[in-house]
Amino acid sequence: MNVATGILSILVGGGLLAFVQFLISRHDSKNDRLKGIVDSINRLSDKVDRLEKKGDERNAVSMRVRILRFRDEMLEGQNHTHDSFQQVLSDIDDYEAYCDRNPEFRNNQTVATIEHIKRNYAERLEKHDFL
Repeated sequence: MNVATGILSILVGGGLLAFVQFLISRHDSKNDRLKGIVDSINRLSDKVDRLEKKGDERNAVSMRVRILRFRDEMLEGQNHTHDSFQQVLSDIDDYEAYCDRNPEFRNNQTVATIEHIKRNYAERLEKHDFL
């Protein structure tokens, strides 16, 4: 009986050991898959961040173009409505906020232009002579 009990103990112990090894390898496999999923999500998140940054920069460039065009129109003698001034001032606010959040963005093209538009707006407001 001792031999049979010993063999049975070995078989049960070996089976238990094999089962534990199976669980460990299954757990490791799940972790590897989860790590792969997390890595993919992180790469996707980085791409989304880069796209968002490019979109924000593209919007800032569009605002800058509208601001510069508005001043060009002013210099050519074109009068503007109060609403047109309000729109360009809104663009200026958004543009300056973007520039504050992104100091690496080239902004030297509009500093004097913005000052000129704001001065002109203040003069029009005081004289009540919008288009």
